[in-house]
Amino acid sequence: MNRVIAALMIAAFAPVSAAFAADASNGARIAAAKCAGCHGATGAGDGVMLATLGVQVPPVPWTDKAKMAQFTDQKLTDVINNGGSALKASPLMPAFKGQLSDADIADLVAYIRSLGK
Repeated sequence: MNRVIAALMIAAFAPVSAAFAADASNGARIAAAKCAGCHGATGAGDGVMLATLGVQVPPVPWTDKAKMAQFTDQKLTDVINNGGSALKASPLMPAFKGQLSDADIADLVAYIRSLGK
């Protein structure tokens, strides 16, 4: 019994993870403004800019839970921050470091994750 109480007390005072504090609704607004051109309005990887850019391989659909499971939250954060080229992904994926705050990127990752459920 004492172990259970101790575990509950530790959990109660542990710092809240950034994932719990992320605001997916703000992430949706960011995605609409910054990402929908390529990733599509619903994150299906069917944005209107793909044809204009001559994209041969569309982005991974954020709505595909199995494909998105291949990406950790850190990997998504890195791609958003550094762009595709920095991580050997599509060079068309721009870097948003300096344009989006860490909180905005966490919100965007939370939104992306919400689509694959």
